[in-house]
Amino acid sequence: MKVLVTGGAGFVGSVLVPILLDEGHAVRVVDLGYFGLDHVDDRAELIHGDILDFDNDWLVGVQSVIHLAGLSNDPMAAFSPRLNYMLNAAGTGIVAQATKAAGIGRLIFASTCSVYGTDDDEAVDEDRPTNPPYPYAISKLMAERALVCMADDDFRPIIFRKGTVVGWSPRMRFDLVTNAMVKSALTERTIVIHNPDLWRPLIDVEDVARAYLSALQSDPAVTGVFNIATRNYGLLELAEIVAAALADFGVKASLQIQSLRGLRSYRVLTGRAESTLGFRPAKTMATTVCDIMANLVANSVFHFDDPRYYNIRQMQRLVAEGVIHDDAERPARVAALA
Repeated sequence: MKVLVTGGAGFVGSVLVPILLDEGHAVRVVDLGYFGLDHVDDRAELIHGDILDFDNDWLVGVQSVIHLAGLSNDPMAAFSPRLNYMLNAAGTGIVAQATKAAGIGRLIFASTCSVYGTDDDEAVDEDRPTNPPYPYAISKLMAERALVCMADDDFRPIIFRKGTVVGWSPRMRFDLVTNAMVKSALTERTIVIHNPDLWRPLIDVEDVARAYLSALQSDPAVTGVFNIATRNYGLLELAEIVAAALADFGVKASLQIQSLRGLRSYRVLTGRAESTLGFRPAKTMATTVCDIMANLVANSVFHFDDPRYYNIRQMQRLVAEGVIHDDAERPARVAALA
């Protein structure tokens, strides 16, 4: 089929797009290019565009939409609350409305497990009441509710509440927990655990891409919310896994345990995705670390301090350079990124 991927140049999108192409799908990418566009697979059709100025022509010939575009974490949401709600909540509504109006029945949306809040007393399934405490998760839940309102017999959105996505990507990030631990071990020979009692549901970016593929191939009648994660990891356990995997590459790193409070901690259940979509993640965190290291070795010149590898740093740089203006005319901002 022909698939429109919004945000297809991002951390997840730049892994997903080649997998879709390899499976025989035609892919059209729409991305504003905050983190560059040169790493998008050459086989995809690339449109440099803004979802808030959605062009219905982008949907011509498209059978399914994967909506990834938006701000992607708490620091970015806190830095620009306006953009957070505009892109994540309103932007999703705009994309979904255009998709439904075009008669396209399948839209798959990238949400987050953090909509459940901070309670880790037990692992929760998709029926657990949501209680997001921070703007990023609130904006994602607002988007989810818009999709639920639009759903009917002909428009069947699938919502992925993803755990923290980690691993290697052509649009690399080192501000994600496993990736950050690898970077810290390489640059400082230390892995910092802010609180060993905290839990995170984690998943490798390649497995996430396979989850989207499973959703595309699912029965057209399927709709609803699905938790997407490999499993839940305690942060101390994760640090030990990272340290052991790095030791195989000759990298020795000590563990520095802190006791910071007030940080997010949650666990999720993922049985619905397996039973309904047939999705079962394959990569362990040890494999994820090995993939990161193999790619770093292959890219022998790598500058860990480049802002492009850290979402909030890159956003701050774009604001400082005048590329992003919350109140500027949107076409002018898009032109500045070209």
